[in-house]
Amino acid sequence: MNNTFLEAVAKDLLQKYGSNLSRIAVVFPNKRASLFMNEYLARLSDAPLWSPCYTTISDLFREKSELMVADPIKLVCDLYRSYTEITGKDETLDRFYGWGQLLLADFDDIDKNMADSHKVFANLRDIHELDDIDYLSPEQKNILKSFFHNFADDHLSKLKERFLSLWCNLEEIYCDFNQRLAAQGLAYEGALYRRVVEAQADYEFDKYVFVGFNALTESERQLLILLRDRGCADFYFDYENPCLSDPQNRASLFMKDNLQLFQSRYVIPAN
Repeated sequence: MNNTFLEAVAKDLLQKYGSNLSRIAVVFPNKRASLFMNEYLARLSDAPLWSPCYTTISDLFREKSELMVADPIKLVCDLYRSYTEITGKDETLDRFYGWGQLLLADFDDIDKNMADSHKVFANLRDIHELDDIDYLSPEQKNILKSFFHNFADDHLSKLKERFLSLWCNLEEIYCDFNQRLAAQGLAYEGALYRRVVEAQADYEFDKYVFVGFNALTESERQLLILLRDRGCADFYFDYENPCLSDPQNRASLFMKDNLQLFQSRYVIPAN
């Protein structure tokens, strides 16, 4: 997100709304850009300025939920409790911790992308219920052996048994984990995002201005669509024309999708 782009956004905001931006929320992918935006607004304004509210997409989601995102260590520890209770396994927390971080990342991706968790876990179970585990690479087998530590190299059937025990219980672990967190008023970020989108809450500002976004998760995309359809969102994308016209550039796919869904008020200056 370059400064020329932010200056153009500041100029357009002042032209559209004047010096009173108190009913505007400017949403960035991260916090750093708000410092530069405020400088440009102050410099370009010819009158005393009521600054907009600055926020990030993550903070916007969190403001709209009654739940709080828990500390990463707390999340893995609660996931460990769900895992041991559902599977009856006696893995230590130390051995579970790295695997738990991977599971948590997978759960987060499922929810941020609004996937049907039942179908996802059913597909995973079907994929892994194969006759053998020869499809795993040696590295993957070693990772599993470090987690399921109490068998020798020649007991791959035991490895498969415990491996499948985990995959077959993933949906129940996922549900129990989410219920355990919700009972404490907590969530991981993906679960919070999903709840906010599904709740379709009210939003207090007259206009939400989304600036400088690139790839969006499905939950973020659904939030932008909701605010767009309510007529309370503007969008500014800083996409260079060569990126959009290059068929080899995979990033151009989500750029084009964003521009089709959300009309950008920023036009790339011609060279």
